[in-house]
Amino acid sequence: MEDTMDSSMKIIASWDYETSDISPNTSLFNHHSRLEVLEFMRAVKDLHAAIQFFATTSAFFSATSANSANHPPHKKIVSSQNLLRVAKKRLSSEFFSLLKANSKHHIDYYSVEDDNSHSSSGDLSTLNRNNFENNNIFTVTNYNNNSSEDHSTTEESSAMADLKLITDCMMSAGFGKKCLKIYKLTRRSFVDDVLLKLGVRRLKKFQVQKFDWETIDAKMNRWLKIVGTCVKVFGNEKNLCEHLFSASTLSSVTETCFSEVCKEAALLLYRIPGKLAKHSKKSHDKILKFLNLYEGMSEDISEVDRIFSSEVTSAVRLQLRSSHGRVSETVKLMVTEFEASIHKDASKGLVSGGAVHPLTKHVINYLVNLSHNAILLDKILADYPVSLQSPLPESYFEGETLSSPVALQFAWLILVLLGKLDTKSELYKDAALSYLFLANNLQYVINQVKSTKLYNVLGEKWVTKHTSKVVQYAANYERMGWGRVISSLPKDITIEISLDKVKDSFKRFNIGFEEEYRKQVDWIVQDSKLRDDMKASIVRKVDLRYRKMYDKYKVVLAKTRERGKIDSVIKFTPEDLENYLSDLLDGHEEDDDVSGSRGSVETTSYDGKENPVLQRRSRRLLLLVRQHHHQ
Repeated sequence: MEDTMDSSMKIIASWDYETSDISPNTSLFNHHSRLEVLEFMRAVKDLHAAIQFFATTSAFFSATSANSANHPPHKKIVSSQNLLRVAKKRLSSEFFSLLKANSKHHIDYYSVEDDNSHSSSGDLSTLNRNNFENNNIFTVTNYNNNSSEDHSTTEESSAMADLKLITDCMMSAGFGKKCLKIYKLTRRSFVDDVLLKLGVRRLKKFQVQKFDWETIDAKMNRWLKIVGTCVKVFGNEKNLCEHLFSASTLSSVTETCFSEVCKEAALLLYRIPGKLAKHSKKSHDKILKFLNLYEGMSEDISEVDRIFSSEVTSAVRLQLRSSHGRVSETVKLMVTEFEASIHKDASKGLVSGGAVHPLTKHVINYLVNLSHNAILLDKILADYPVSLQSPLPESYFEGETLSSPVALQFAWLILVLLGKLDTKSELYKDAALSYLFLANNLQYVINQVKSTKLYNVLGEKWVTKHTSKVVQYAANYERMGWGRVISSLPKDITIEISLDKVKDSFKRFNIGFEEEYRKQVDWIVQDSKLRDDMKASIVRKVDLRYRKMYDKYKVVLAKTRERGKIDSVIKFTPEDLENYLSDLLDGHEEDDDVSGSRGSVETTSYDGKENPVLQRRSRRLLLLVRQHHHQ
C-alpha cells in the first residue's frame, strides 16, 4: 500500500504548479495524452484509498514512541493529504472550466423569432430542438455507465467523456460535495440564462392586470413557442445529471442535484400561463386563444411528469397542473360569459323580410369555431354540466343521445339562442312574418350544423328534430299568412253554389290575395330548398283550387257581361296568379343586384325575353293600382 501511495504522490506532485514547471492555466486534457490523464485520475483515486486505509488501521494510531510525529507513514499521510488538496483544486478547476465554456457557447443556440413573425410555433419548436440536439454536447442519449477506459476514442476525446472522468474521480476521491456544488451552480446558471434568452420573465399580478389584450396574446404566443424547447432543456439536464452522478451517488442525491438546477426555472415557466389566465379579462371572443394555450400545456404534461418524477421536484408537476386548471377555468368562464351575452342582447331592430338575424350568425359562427376544438372542450367541460346553472327542459333531449359534455353545452347554447329569437319574433306585428323569421333562422342554424364540424358534435338526431321544427314554423306561416285567402275558395268545387256566392268568393279572394301579396312580396326565405317547398305548398292550396274555380265559373260569369267579357270580379287568370306566387319569398335580392350594378336597366335579357325583375316590378305596381282602385 505504501508503494501505491508513493507512486500516486509522485504523479500528482508533477501536476502541482507551485512545485513544478506546469502553468496554472495548463489544461489537463488539452496538453497531455489520454494515457497521462488516465494515469493522473488513477493516482488520485489510489492515493485517497491509501489514506483511507492507513486512517482505519489501528496499528497506525497505536504508535506511542516519542518521535512518532516523524514516523514515515505519518509524514506520508500529511504529504498525501496536501497532494489531495492539490488534486482537488486541479480537478475542480478543470470541471468548472469544461462546464462553463461549453454552457456559455451553447446558450447562443437558444432563441425565438420575433413576436410578429408569422411562422408557426411547431416550426419554431422543431428548429430549436434541432439546434439543441445537433450542437449541444451535453445531450446524453447513447452513453452507458461502463468505465471510462471502455469508451471509444471519439467519446473519450469529447467534453462529455472528460466531464465523466472528472466526476467519477472527484466522487471516488472524496470531493463529492465540491463536485456537486460546482455542477449545480454552473448548470443552474446555464438553465437560467437559457430561459432568459428565450424571454421567460417573472410576472406579477398587478402587471398582468394592466396588460391589454395584444400584450397578453403576444405573451401566450411566445410561451407556446418556447415551452417545447424549455422541456427539451430540462430533459437533457436530467439526462446529464444522471449520467454524471448516478453511478457514484445515491439516487436521492442525483434527484436533489437535478432539482436545484431546474426546479426554480421550471416553476417560473409554468406559472406564466396560470397568471395570464387568472388575471386577464374573460372576454368570450378570446376563447380560442386560451384553448390553444390549454392544448399546448396538455401536450407537455406527460413529459413533465417523466422528467420531474421525483418527490423533490413534485412542485413542478403541481404547478403545471395548477396553471392548466386555471386555463381550463378561464375557458369555462368564457363559455358562461358567451351565454350571458346572448341573454343580454337587447337589439330591437327588425330584420327586413324576416331574414336571418345577425345574432344568429354570430352565435353559430362562434360555435362552428369552437367545434374544431370539441375534443379539448369535452375534457374541459367534463365536470361542468349545464344543469348546474341552466337546467334544460326534459323534453329538449327526449329521444336524443347528447351524452358528451360539449354536445350538451352546444345544444344548450343553441336553445338559448332560439329562445332569444322567439322573443325577437314578437317584435313583428304580422304573425305570419314572425313565423317566417323563426323558420329562416332555425334553417340557417341547421344548415351550418350540417355543413361544419358541428354535425360531428350534435349528430343526425339533433338535425332531424330541429328540421321538424322548421316544418312547423313554415306551416304556421302558411296558416297565418294564407289562411284567409284559402278559406275564401270553396272547399269542394263539385258542389254547386249560387252565382252570388261565386262572385262573393272571387271578391273575397281578390281582397285577401292582394293584401297578402302586397305585404309578403318583400319577405324572404334565404334557403332555396325551404323556399321552394313553401312556395309549392302555397301553390297547391291557393293556385290549384283557384284554377278549378276559375275554369268552372268563367263561362257563367262571361255571359253576365255584354260582348262576352268576364265579370270584373275576376281580376286574375290562373297564369297571373302563378306569376304573382312565383314572386313570393324572394325578397329584394334580385332588385338590389340589378339596380346596384348599372345606371340603367335594359328591358330584355340575352335570350330576348322580358327581364324577370322588371316583370316582378310591373306585377307589384299593377296589384297596387288594382287595390287602390278597389278601395
